[in-house]
Amino acid sequence: MDVKSRNYLLMNRQALEKDIKTSYIMDRMISDEALTLQEEEKVKQQNTQKERAAMLINIILTKDNNSYRSFYNALLHEGYRDLAALLQDGIPAISSGSRKSSMDGMTSYVKTILCEGGVPQRPVVFVTRPKLVDAIKQKLCCLGGDPGWVTVYGMAGCGKTVLTAEALRDHQLLEDYFPGGVHWISVGKQDKAGLLIKLQNLCSRLEHDSTLSQRPPLNIEEAKDRLRLLMLRKYPRSLLILDDVWDSWVLKAFDNQCQVLITSRDRSVTDAVAGNKYEVHVESGLAHEKGLEILSLFVNMKISELPEQANCLVRECKGSPLVISLIGALLRDFPSRWEYYLKQLQNKQFKRIRKSSSYDYEALDEAMSISVEQLNDNYKDYYKDLSILPKDVKVPTKVLCILWDMETEEVEDILQEFVNKSLLFCDRNGKSFHYYLHDLQLDFLTEKNHNQLQELHKNIVNQYKKYYKLNTPVPSQEDCMYWYNFLAYHMAGANMQKELHDLMFSLDWIKAKTELLGPAHLIHEYVEYSSVLDQKV
Repeated sequence: MDVKSRNYLLMNRQALEKDIKTSYIMDRMISDEALTLQEEEKVKQQNTQKERAAMLINIILTKDNNSYRSFYNALLHEGYRDLAALLQDGIPAISSGSRKSSMDGMTSYVKTILCEGGVPQRPVVFVTRPKLVDAIKQKLCCLGGDPGWVTVYGMAGCGKTVLTAEALRDHQLLEDYFPGGVHWISVGKQDKAGLLIKLQNLCSRLEHDSTLSQRPPLNIEEAKDRLRLLMLRKYPRSLLILDDVWDSWVLKAFDNQCQVLITSRDRSVTDAVAGNKYEVHVESGLAHEKGLEILSLFVNMKISELPEQANCLVRECKGSPLVISLIGALLRDFPSRWEYYLKQLQNKQFKRIRKSSSYDYEALDEAMSISVEQLNDNYKDYYKDLSILPKDVKVPTKVLCILWDMETEEVEDILQEFVNKSLLFCDRNGKSFHYYLHDLQLDFLTEKNHNQLQELHKNIVNQYKKYYKLNTPVPSQEDCMYWYNFLAYHMAGANMQKELHDLMFSLDWIKAKTELLGPAHLIHEYVEYSSVLDQKV
């Protein structure tokens, strides 16, 4: 490493060690091949956030100029712009002979576009499936700048979302076909009120640098018109990604001469809309070799070095990336338990979830049960608390800080344990973390804890009341939108009739909520909870 770069690291070491959380910084450095998995493990072995940051900086100091650049870019794209600014003048010059050509892959341009567009990051352990990724890219190129639809379809848990996000990590594709950027929306199963909220949030995101702050659209038609004008005037030649679409009627709100990619379990979901249509089918299971590759990455071994039980484990997981990741995360923590986990899966000794679906819930339930059983008792209780999270919602850390009455760092450490075990997923926007469960994992939790859901809802409401007392959240607080969208849902789930009645007829609440979201969601809640609100309190 250049002396100048090294000095900038040493000079700003104290500020870096104080503020950075290493997990996502390291993910980006590993993807840049600037950090090894062994070095990542060395950092993770440290006890505190500050010690982990110190170890990471020690490792970078032993490396070359590329590591400095990778660290700087990771800071920039993970929301640490102030810290990146401290290192900016120390960035080493790139000689023409050493410049890596990455026009067909990840570049700082690609990272910025995907970060701004809300595209999910790669999972903790990622195995590429190049044929499927290339097929998605090819269909996107077929759109050729004209309005149309690309549908990536397959059963739940087969990897549609991860493959779609991976296809977008291509400089040439974005620059040539979608110079207006990409905009990712997690749709899920929605009613009209829920869809309106998704559209309001998207419009707000697209208008973020507008000089005029507009009120949220009041209905779906108004939202559709505003979105059409935004895409036409401000974001021409951009791509909308609608992740996990269940119902064809939802697509009509986005049928406005855009280029749209959809992930769905239903191949026929685009039948109700017009325009050019292309399809990519994601097979129900991973190839056997890919399953072994995932396991090998989790346990940091070559495929040829895996024990004989690995083949049987992959077969028992039925090729599901989600299930294999759950087992892999367990084996990373307990590398001598190959036979034990294989027997657990084969014996099917855990209670099964029985649902009519093409998805192999049996394999998922067994893997989830084993993973949850391996948590210590405190962590089991924290994970159980996630049973009442709404589907397809990314929850800010602050909500869980209020629920558990803990500091941010404590909560993030707990949730990172779940992320590491593939029991939870994390997205980052700027400096804030947002967490969510795969809907199959949420199905598992709600079934497993169905007798306790009312108490769990009651607990989150009581913690909200304890934190805010008689006040209401304000827009500057990161948890604000969560409570305005879902506090009534939790009160209804807790059967707290008086509290729900008081909330829904509070003029302060009505005023604040309509200013933020418009009246449609409020009206929907009056209809949804009318049986409760009509009762005498």
